[in-house]
Parts: sequence; C-alpha cells; structure tokens
Amino acid sequence: MPRKLEEFQIIEEFFKPLTDGCKAAQNLSDDVAKISLKADEELVISKDLMVQDVASKLLRSNLSDLASAGAKPLHYVLGFSKNSGISEKFISDFASGLKSVQDEFGISLIGGDTVTCEKLFFSITIFGVVKKNKTLNRANAKKGDLIFVSGNVGDAYLGLKSLQNEAKIPENSLKYLLDRHFFPNPRINLGKELLKQDLSKCAIDVSDGLFADLKHICKSSKLSAKIYQNKIPISEEAKLVMQENPEITLLDLASGGDDYELIFTVNKKEIHKIEELSDKLGVKLTCIGELWGEIENISKKDIVENFEISLLNEKNQKIKIKKYGYEH
Repeated sequence: MPRKLEEFQIIEEFFKPLTDGCKAAQNLSDDVAKISLKADEELVISKDLMVQDVASKLLRSNLSDLASAGAKPLHYVLGFSKNSGISEKFISDFASGLKSVQDEFGISLIGGDTVTCEKLFFSITIFGVVKKNKTLNRANAKKGDLIFVSGNVGDAYLGLKSLQNEAKIPENSLKYLLDRHFFPNPRINLGKELLKQDLSKCAIDVSDGLFADLKHICKSSKLSAKIYQNKIPISEEAKLVMQENPEITLLDLASGGDDYELIFTVNKKEIHKIEELSDKLGVKLTCIGELWGEIENISKKDIVENFEISLLNEKNQKIKIKKYGYEH
C-alpha cells in the first residue's frame, strides 16, 4: 500500500537534499530564505508556473528569464500542489529532474511550500544577481540597433506538434525536436557576456514567439522593427519537417514560442564583436533585422497601435503576420 506523504516528509526526503547544504536555504526549516548580497550587486527574481509539466522545463524556463537580464543564477524556491493521485515515484522523478538542471547551472533549492489541491501544479521563483544599474532590459533598445537572435526558432513548436500528433516528423528528427521542447537551453552565458563586454543593453527571451516577444521590445523602447524573412534561423530538422508538412510555414515556427532563445539588440559598430562572441560561446547568433523610427508624443495605451513590426521577403515586400505568438 502506498505511503501517505505529508508536506514535511516530502520536503525532508525529496527536496532538502537539493539544497546541497546551502546556507541561504536554512535547511528548508523556515518560510523565507535569506540571501546576502554585496553592496554593488542587485538581486534578480523571476517566477513561473506550469501545470502538469516536467521539472526540467519549468526550471530551465525560469533560468531563461535570468539570461534575458544578463544575471548570474543563484537559487530558487518551489511551490507545488499534491493530491491523492500523486505518487512517491512521481515526486522522486520530479526532484531528480530538478537536480539535473541545478547541477548543470550551479544553483540550489532554498525553500518553498505545498498545498493540497485536486489540480496538479508546480511553481518556481528564481533568484539571480547582476551589477547595480547594469542589466539587460527590453526598454533599452536604440534606433538603428541591429536585432539578433540566438540559436534556432521553431524547434520546440515542432516538438509539441509531434506530441499532439499534428505533424509528420521524420524519425531521425524526433528526438532532437522533443529535446528542444522539453529541455530548452537557457542562454545564461550569452546574457552575462553581452553585459560584461557592453555589447547590448536590451534583451528578451523567446517564450511566446519571436514576433510576440520582439513586440515587447518595440513597445517598451518605442521603436518599430524590420525583420527579414530569409534571415530567421531554423534548424535542418525543422526544414525536413516543413518538407513533409507543407501546411507548416516559417511564420508558424516564428510564432510558436517555447524556444527560450535570446533576442537582443546591438549597435551596428559592434557586429564584429558579436561574431567573435558567437565563436567563443559556440552559439549561433543571427542578425534578423533592425530597429527604426522612435514613437513620440503618444500615450502608453496608444503605443501598441503606433509601432510596427514589418516582415520583409527577399524583394523587400511586406508579409502579413497573422499570428504574433502565444496570447496569455
């Protein structure tokens, strides 16, 4: 007969080992964690929640938020619900998933809470640190900046399509696409290097979709954007899927979301340094367009109607963007 698992028993057996003796965790015996910061540092915090999703993706997506700020990850706290249907093996596997990610990025669990609820959910709040007054921010883009994106877009979307049996996926591409869906690669080192080398002041991660998240930069920086369709980076695996599924377009990949790559802006004078950074990190960094045309003398509520994201084909003709990305 399965054991009845109480909150503190779960904490002691499965989650306390994840603290790795970290002083800030206080052995998970308190309702709060205490983190000491140096005088010249700022704490960066991100919170995310996913219902019935895997531990690795939950933690990685939170790390991606820190990457978009250029922050160094420190710790995280976990909240989750439990019900009569949750098994000890499920909790054990979930904790193992968290452990693999925190070992990869050098972070640790420092606290959290549980509730009893019929619907299963998990929530993470993550903490990171940057130098004071030096952070990547979506409002810091400048007119004339080039727009870059890391890695490829659309692979996570195709991984989801395969899970939903909504696309024909070549067998030799399936594992790669599923990994991109379940195990995104937060660009922590890229964010830190952009700040360290003073190459960018503006970034955002691609969670809702390339166009949707670029729209946040445009709104916050009061700028418009030109994106060149043939510059949007997609993987060889994605190209194969598109050949098998002609109904899936590049616009679908760009608006699919869950890529957790970084969009960032760069002064044109720094383009050669971005090429060097790409080689240094072993990460593809692709220029996909540029920012133009400040929006002046308009209210905040009108900004969304006055900026523009223009998607251009090889002939510089505009392509209509029917869907920008995931809507919350």
